[in-house]
Amino acid sequence: MPAKHSRHIALTGPLAEWVDSQVSEGEYTSVSDLSRTAIRLLRVQEQKRRAGAGAIPSAMADNSV
Repeated sequence: MPAKHSRHIALTGPLAEWVDSQVSEGEYTSVSDLSRTAIRLLRVQEQKRRAGAGAIPSAMADNSV
Protein backbone atom coordinates (compact mmCIF):
# COMPACT_ATOMS: atom_id res chain seq x y z
CA MET A 1 0.00 0.00 0.00
CA PRO A 2 1.52 3.35 -0.95
CA ALA A 3 2.23 5.73 1.89
CA LYS A 4 -0.33 8.48 2.27
CA HIS A 5 1.25 10.42 5.11
CA SER A 6 4.89 11.13 5.78
CA ARG A 7 6.30 11.38 9.32
CA HIS A 8 9.77 12.19 10.55
CA ILE A 9 11.17 10.82 13.79
CA ALA A 10 14.35 11.32 15.80
CA LEU A 11 16.08 8.26 17.23
CA THR A 12 18.79 7.90 19.82
CA GLY A 13 22.14 6.69 18.51
CA PRO A 14 21.69 3.09 19.69
CA LEU A 15 18.19 2.86 18.21
CA ALA A 16 19.32 4.34 14.89
CA GLU A 17 22.20 1.85 14.72
CA TRP A 18 19.88 -1.07 15.47
CA VAL A 19 17.34 0.06 12.86
CA ASP A 20 20.07 0.47 10.26
CA SER A 21 21.47 -2.98 11.06
CA GLN A 22 18.04 -4.59 10.69
CA VAL A 23 17.60 -3.02 7.26
CA SER A 24 21.15 -3.80 6.10
CA GLU A 25 20.80 -7.43 7.24
CA GLY A 26 17.63 -7.74 5.16
CA GLU A 27 15.24 -8.23 8.07
CA TYR A 28 13.22 -5.29 6.72
CA THR A 29 13.20 -3.73 3.28
CA SER A 30 13.43 -0.17 4.61
CA VAL A 31 13.27 1.96 7.75
CA SER A 32 9.64 2.64 6.86
CA ASP A 33 8.92 -1.09 6.67
CA LEU A 34 10.44 -1.64 10.12
CA SER A 35 8.53 1.36 11.52
CA ARG A 36 5.19 0.15 10.15
CA THR A 37 5.82 -3.32 11.59
CA ALA A 38 6.67 -1.85 15.00
CA ILE A 39 3.54 0.31 14.99
CA ARG A 40 1.36 -2.65 14.03
CA LEU A 41 2.82 -4.67 16.91
CA LEU A 42 2.21 -1.80 19.33
CA ARG A 43 -1.40 -1.54 18.15
CA VAL A 44 -1.94 -5.25 18.84
CA GLN A 45 -0.28 -4.90 22.23
CA GLU A 46 -2.48 -1.93 23.06
CA GLN A 47 -5.62 -3.82 22.02
CA LYS A 48 -4.61 -6.71 24.28
CA ARG A 49 -3.88 -4.34 27.14
CA ARG A 50 -7.26 -2.68 26.77
CA ALA A 51 -8.86 -6.11 26.74
CA GLY A 52 -7.05 -6.91 29.99
CA ALA A 53 -4.64 -9.41 28.48
CA GLY A 54 -0.88 -9.00 28.55
CA ALA A 55 1.47 -6.46 30.01
CA ILE A 56 4.04 -4.11 28.57
CA PRO A 57 7.39 -5.92 28.42
CA SER A 58 9.98 -4.31 30.68
CA ALA A 59 12.20 -3.49 27.69
CA MET A 60 9.37 -1.45 26.18
CA ALA A 61 8.84 0.43 29.42
CA ASP A 62 12.51 1.49 29.55
CA ASN A 63 12.61 4.95 27.94
CA SER A 64 16.41 5.03 27.87
CA VAL A 65 16.54 2.84 24.76
